Amino acid sequence: MNIDTERLSLLQSLTAKHRGVFSTYDLANLFLTSSPLSFNRRLKPFLSSGILRRFCRGFYVAKDFDLEWLSQRLGPQSALSLGTVLAKHRLIGNIPQKTVYAVKIGKTRLYESSFGTVVHLGYASRMVGRNLWFGYDVWDGAVRLADPEKAFLDTLYFYQLGHKFSFNVYSDIATEKLNKKQLKTYLGRYRNPKFKAFVKGVLDGQRSIG
Repeated sequence: MNIDTERLSLLQSLTAKHRGVFSTYDLANLFLTSSPLSFNRRLKPFLSSGILRRFCRGFYVAKDFDLEWLSQRLGPQSALSLGTVLAKHRLIGNIPQKTVYAVKIGKTRLYESSFGTVVHLGYASRMVGRNLWFGYDVWDGAVRLADPEKAFLDTLYFYQLGHKFSFNVYSDIATEKLNKKQLKTYLGRYRNPKFKAFVKGVLDGQRSIG
């Protein structure tokens, strides 16, 4: 099946703008069709040739795509955090390759393919989530991410709920690089005294190790 060269040229011109990430809606507009049958027929040559690859339901990616941008599109209200942000600020070593961690309000979701993994850890309680939704800023045009102090607190929050990370929260985080004044202000917004004690215990434990 031959590729529509006009559609290919248009796709290539849009790849940078979309950071290599296309939703079904994006491609339906590109292919000028609203018919599922016609859409699948026009998409098939792009998949067969490897120009596009299916990442998960509703999203396709080009060869060189931005996994962090894909994370944002999968969860428009999510924010990069946890190990992804800690690694960006060199507070931990590298996280697993082609893996992005984010937080959101709602159910935890895992999006996994051979091209990468997106983990969205969710504040299951909307009330708790709204109370703790701070410390996130828009970066690089549209991607939302936590600052280092909030990423640290997010990590300990979800660790206490049972989530396992690829690094040791007690010894692998360079907490001495955190803004202690900011951290204290943020921690004051958490209502759970057990969590506050846990955070302080991690910080005190690291100071004693150092």
